[in-house]
Amino acid sequence: MKNNNIWMITLWAGTLFFSGVIAGFFVSHLVPPPPPWHNRSGPPPPPSPEKLKEMISNRTIDRLKLTPEQREQGMPAIDRLVERMEKLRQKHSPEYLEVFTEFFDRMDAVLTRTQKPELAKLRMEIIEQHSNKGGNPPEKPPRDDENSEKILKR
Repeated sequence: MKNNNIWMITLWAGTLFFSGVIAGFFVSHLVPPPPPWHNRSGPPPPPSPEKLKEMISNRTIDRLKLTPEQREQGMPAIDRLVERMEKLRQKHSPEYLEVFTEFFDRMDAVLTRTQKPELAKLRMEIIEQHSNKGGNPPEKPPRDDENSEKILKR
């Protein structure tokens, strides 16, 4: 009788072990591998210029509800923004806000009165994002009162 119990326990333990091995095998094939930058410390690498252009143009077109004509007129501003951002990124320069200011000024010329308040909101969001990259609140929030007031008044 004792021999029978030992065999039953061994059989159950073996079954449990092998079912875990099989389940682990299937789960490991269902879960995608981590991204290549996963094991490095710090933020993920910046998007490529093409991806950045796509992200900016989609965000701008969606948020501002641009007409096809406005999209066509605004694309040179987006192209210039991406080109300048890439140059600045390569230099690790803090001049991003200047580039964004020029971009918003160019886009402002294309928009209607009803679209301009949304551009002002978008501008403030981007200024906050780029002034707070390290995760800590900035000591003095950057302000561009003259341009912000110009955009909000239009």
